[in-house]
Amino acid sequence: MVTEERWSKPYAVISVTLAPILLSFLCNTQRENVDSRTALVTYMTAVLIGLVLGNLAYVTTNQYGPPKQCLFPWLVGGFMMSVMWTYIVAEELVSLLVSLGSVFGVSPSVLGLTVLAWGNSLGDLIANVAMAVRGGPDGAQIAIAGCYAGPMFNTVIGIGFPLVLSAWSEYPLAYVIPKDRSLYETIGFLMGGLLWALVVLPKNKMRLDRLLGGGLLAIYCCFLFVRLLGPIGFVRLAHHF
Repeated sequence: MVTEERWSKPYAVISVTLAPILLSFLCNTQRENVDSRTALVTYMTAVLIGLVLGNLAYVTTNQYGPPKQCLFPWLVGGFMMSVMWTYIVAEELVSLLVSLGSVFGVSPSVLGLTVLAWGNSLGDLIANVAMAVRGGPDGAQIAIAGCYAGPMFNTVIGIGFPLVLSAWSEYPLAYVIPKDRSLYETIGFLMGGLLWALVVLPKNKMRLDRLLGGGLLAIYCCFLFVRLLGPIGFVRLAHHF
């Protein structure tokens, strides 16, 4: 929105005005036992903040191009709203997967390990492969960095931000995360993949070879086998006997 080609002052003013309202709506929907008075105060505060920010955006910008100064608030606001929209879409997608699992009799964990995980990673896979093949040595370094930086960002922000909202919705009570053995299995295989790369790469003088790739693929296949064995294999054996 702050680029020269896509700049639109009306769109920018409207976006800045409505952003606090969307944020207040998301906060109210995530909190339980919210009375109407608290919700009304939250919405009115968001409307007031939105009007103030919208007026500031209208006064400090022009219709011919994006602002040249004070770009940091625009970038931070755009990043926060992109995270909000991603959170909303992800929440709806998870609900859809759970519904499909209930309709077709497929475990939600199986759908999450396959459809959701592969769908989230497909774009990164295509971009990283294209960068590694056509970008030369620098492109390969960027692709490797993206392979680790992308999941790191998803883990820190994708898990941290929803946990903040969930803990906020339960305040002043503590937000309890139920124990799940699959979580320990996932963390174990993740640490195994990181340790494999940490051992093989320095040994090969930071050169990528088939040993590194084959080992990572083997670890991932073992992870899928172990994780799918519970929902599929053990259940079918139990029904058979």
